[in-house]
Amino acid sequence: MLVFLMVMSLVAAFTAVLWSYVSRSRRFAAVVAAVLGITVVAVAVVGLYVTAFADLRQMAVLQASWFGAMLSLSWLLAFLLAFPVMIVLAFGTFIYRRFFRKHTEEPAGGREGGMSRRSFLQYSAAAVPLLAATTSLVGNAGGHLCLQVTSHDVTCPSLPPYLENYKIAQISDCHIGTFFSIDQLREAVLRAAGSGAQRLEITGDLIDELSLLPQCQAVLQELAPYFRDGIDFCYGNHEYYRGLPQITAMLEKTPVRILRNSSFRVQGLPGQRESDRPFYICGSDYSFAKEEEAFAAERRRYTEKALQYVPQNAFVLFLAHHPAFFDETFAKNIPLTLSGHTHGGQFALLAPLVQAVGFKYLRGMFKNGSAWGYVNRGTGHWLPFRFLCSREVSVFTLHRS
Repeated sequence: MLVFLMVMSLVAAFTAVLWSYVSRSRRFAAVVAAVLGITVVAVAVVGLYVTAFADLRQMAVLQASWFGAMLSLSWLLAFLLAFPVMIVLAFGTFIYRRFFRKHTEEPAGGREGGMSRRSFLQYSAAAVPLLAATTSLVGNAGGHLCLQVTSHDVTCPSLPPYLENYKIAQISDCHIGTFFSIDQLREAVLRAAGSGAQRLEITGDLIDELSLLPQCQAVLQELAPYFRDGIDFCYGNHEYYRGLPQITAMLEKTPVRILRNSSFRVQGLPGQRESDRPFYICGSDYSFAKEEEAFAAERRRYTEKALQYVPQNAFVLFLAHHPAFFDETFAKNIPLTLSGHTHGGQFALLAPLVQAVGFKYLRGMFKNGSAWGYVNRGTGHWLPFRFLCSREVSVFTLHRS
C-alpha cells in the first residue's frame, strides 16, 4: 500500500503538469503546488489509516477515519484515471502547437459559429479531472456497497445422481481489513447461505488484518452450520504475505477444512450409496514460481499431489486460488475448478488489456470440453475501487444434463 501511495503522488504531480500544459494555465506553479499539497494530505490520511488501523478500530474515530481514507483514495485514484487521458491530450497539443498552429491561425473568437481548436483543448482539459473525479467517487462507493450473488448452472455428464441440483457457493479474496469489514464478511456468507447452497468454498486471500482474526473466527464458527455439508478453504498469496501460521491456527479452530495440495472424500450426502461414483474435493497450494516454465511445472506438481489419492472414477471439485491452474485441471478433465485472485480486473474498461498481458482467465466461466472453470470477481478487495465489476458471491448448481 505504501508503494502504491508513493506512485500515486508522482502520478498526481505529472497529471497536474500535463493539465497546466494543455490548458495553458497562467498559474502553473500554483496549480501544481495545490495538487501536491492536497495529495500529500491524502497520502498521509490513507497511510495513517492503514498503518494505525489496529489501534483506530478500538476508537470512536474509526468510522470518520475510514470516511477520510475513502475520500483521500478517491482523490488519488482520480489522477490515476486522468493520467493516461492527459498524456494523449498533451501529445496532441504538442503536435498541434509544433506543426500546425502557424498554418491554421484562427480569429481570437474562434471560427464563426464554432469552437476554436485552442478552446476545444482547453475545454477538454477542464473536463478530464471532473470526469475522473466522478468515476473515482462512483467506483469507490460502488466497490464498497455493491455485492452481487451470481448463479451458474454447471452441466456435467459424469455427475453422480445424488449430486443432481447440488448447490455450491464460493467466496474469494475477501481481504478482511482496512477496506473490507467483518460485517461485510458476515453479509457475504449469509447471502451465500441464502442461496440454498449445501457447502461453501473459500478460494484464498481471506484476511489481511491479523488483529481481526478473532472476529473472523467468530463469524466462521457462527455461520458454519448454515452450510449442511461444510466449508472448504485453499490458500492464496495473501495468507503467506500476512501471516500463514496465524491464519492457519485461526482456521483450525473453526469447522473450515483446509485443503493444501490435498483432498477428501465427501460422504453421507442424501441419496448417496456406497456403490455410487465417489465425490472428492481437492485444493492446491499457491505457487510463487516466477519463471513461466517453473510456474507451470509447480502447478502440475501441486495438482498431481492434490489428486494423488483420488480414484480415476471420482467426481472432482478442485479449488485453486490462481486461475492459471485451469490449464492443469482442464488437461485432466476435472469437472469444476473454482478460483479467484484476479478480482475480475476491478476496472472493467481495462479488462481486455489485463487479460491480454496478465491473466488468461480473468473472470467468469470458462469451458474446455466437459470441464468447467470459474474465476470469482472477488468478494472483497484491498483497494475498494471497482467500475462495472462488482464484488461477488458465486453460486453453482450441478446438473447431469
